[in-house]
Amino acid sequence: MSYLFDSSTIFKAVKENAVEVLAGNFTLDLTRYELGNILWKEYTLNKRISREESKKLVKIIKDVLDLLETLTISCNEEEILGIADSLKITFYDASYVYQAKKNKIPLVTEDLELMNKAKPQIKTLELNNLI
Repeated sequence: MSYLFDSSTIFKAVKENAVEVLAGNFTLDLTRYELGNILWKEYTLNKRISREESKKLVKIIKDVLDLLETLTISCNEEEILGIADSLKITFYDASYVYQAKKNKIPLVTEDLELMNKAKPQIKTLELNNLI
């Protein structure tokens, strides 16, 4: 079975050295930007990692993203906006819901709020359900 991974799960898989579960599955084009933002927050705002760690992690994440097939939201913005409105979630999160629904694959996320709001439309899982 194939899965769609969001940025929260990809980051967790990297931190827990569980990236093998990602190989051959899917993510979105916006995930690269979300992961960059997570690293920026971890280093700059939260001071949880050092500058050197952030540099190493950005290289690891780049390699990890190459293990996944990247889906795009292009030309589906109206449908995604409708999902965002109906589920009361961000456009970013609605993009994952849209692609999971369109491709009939479960969304793997660590975002419990997204998971609960998306359940009426798609199957959702956490990384721990796969490893």
